[in-house]
Amino acid sequence: DMAVHHITDAVAATGMDPNDARALVAKGADILCAHNAAFDSRFIRGHNLPWICSFKAARTAWPEMQSHGNGSIRYERGLCLDDPRTEPSHRAGPDTWVTAHILLDLLKLYTPEMLIDMSMKPVTLMKVGFGEHYGKRWSEVPTKYLDWVLHKSTMPTDPTKEDVVHTARLEWVKRTSDPQPKPAAPAPTREVVDPDAWRKDIGKF
Repeated sequence: DMAVHHITDAVAATGMDPNDARALVAKGADILCAHNAAFDSRFIRGHNLPWICSFKAARTAWPEMQSHGNGSIRYERGLCLDDPRTEPSHRAGPDTWVTAHILLDLLKLYTPEMLIDMSMKPVTLMKVGFGEHYGKRWSEVPTKYLDWVLHKSTMPTDPTKEDVVHTARLEWVKRTSDPQPKPAAPAPTREVVDPDAWRKDIGKF
């Protein structure tokens, strides 16, 4: 969206050839990293390099953050705040500079192998980051909303919503699989014994 990144068609026409750009990115690398690798990996193909998704890893490392966007993490973690190379935002150079510093911050907590592994798996989210229940914990979301996410929305077919769908499914299974409380058994009736009943039976003999 030009309103976000301010790159006009004329500017794009003067850019590097996409094939040259892909080759440059992958040349000499052992691992590729992107903030939301599910999106970026679609444009950088023709290699067998593993990916680190700093977006997924940040969700695992700092689940209490309300937003895990590049800029939000940068300010929350105090990363390269006075560095002019981070501006303007939403441009490839500045955004990758911020992502690189997020990666360095993550590497203080995890090994590269751990980051690759967590980048390949869905993340269980703590809070909803969109829509009418924004900011709520997933455990507080109405069951009918979970039903909408899983069975009525387009999210299950959207790779970028993998974590949302995964979290909603876990919460859905937890709620729909819990055994229902059994009704309390009626209290046993206590038989009342007539101490003089034997007198009634005397005439039978």
